[in-house]
Order: sequence, then structure tokens, then C-alpha cells
Amino acid sequence: MAKIQTKKVLKSSSPLIFLLHLLSVGLTCAAYSLPDKYFINCGSDTDVNSGNRTFRGDLNSDSISFSKPSYPVKNSSQLPDVLALYQTARVFDQSSHYEFDISSDGTHLVRLHFFAFSSAKNLYKAVFNVSTSHPFLLLHNFNVQNSSQSPVIKDFFLSITQGKFCVYFRPQESSFAFVSAI
Repeated sequence: MAKIQTKKVLKSSSPLIFLLHLLSVGLTCAAYSLPDKYFINCGSDTDVNSGNRTFRGDLNSDSISFSKPSYPVKNSSQLPDVLALYQTARVFDQSSHYEFDISSDGTHLVRLHFFAFSSAKNLYKAVFNVSTSHPFLLLHNFNVQNSSQSPVIKDFFLSITQGKFCVYFRPQESSFAFVSAI
């Protein structure tokens, strides 16, 4: 009889234990703040507000740098305001990078936004690799196909040390690379 009662107590306390675990995870996440905050509107000289964040145009940002040769492209079609971040992109015909100053060691979220649109370059045709200076290969033979209705967003949680941090875009042979926002 005592064994049956013990099982009932364990079964009835399981949801409570689960809720306490969720609460502890939620409090831990709520206390987390971004160690370094870079929101980059690639290929643009204007700032765009998106999701309570201001993405700075990479052409007028003094906090990041990008290697040349690269060039901005602009979407020839007008997008709704919710997609304002995806009106421009930066295109790389050869291996290039964005460079960021990292102020502290830790786990950082690197979020890459890609939105293929028709312009002087047909961004749908791009095939490229994306890697970092720590060295992580993030995307291999990456291609954005059939995304004309919505952006492709790739998230990476990386352990990054203080100092210079680069995100490299390396086009495949006879192709190019691009990025809409970081």
C-alpha cells in the first residue's frame, strides 16, 4: 500500500517540478544580456528599425568595417515596411569580410539575414561559404532559392574571445556572395 501512495505522490509532483524547472530557465534567460550589440543593414547608408532594434547602414557605421571590393545593391521592387531591412544587400565577387570589435569573451549570437531579390545581380544565383575568424564554417555551398516572399535567417551561437572578429563571405568559383543584414 505504501508503494502505491509513493507513486501517486511522484506522479502528482511531476508537473510542479517541471514548472519550477521552466521558471528557473526563464529567469536565467531573462538575466542574459547581449555582450556586444551590432545590428548591420548591409549595403545601405540608412538606418532601419526592425523588431525593436536599429540596424545601422554599413556605409555610415563607424563601429564595423568591411573589406573591399564589395558593392551595395538595391531591390528594384518596393517592399512593405515590415521588410524594409531587406531593401539592400552587400555583394562580394571575391573573398571578403565584415570585422567587429568584441569587448568581452563569451557566447555571442551571430545572426545572418539573406533576402534574394532581382537587381543588377540576380541574388538567387549566388553560391558561397560563410565562415568566421575563430575558425567556424557556418555555411557551405549556401544558396538562397525561392525566398522572394520571406528572408532566410541563420542563427549561430559561437564562443568568441575579446578582440577582432571577422565573418568571411567566400563565393564559389564563378559566383558571388551576399548578405542583407547581420
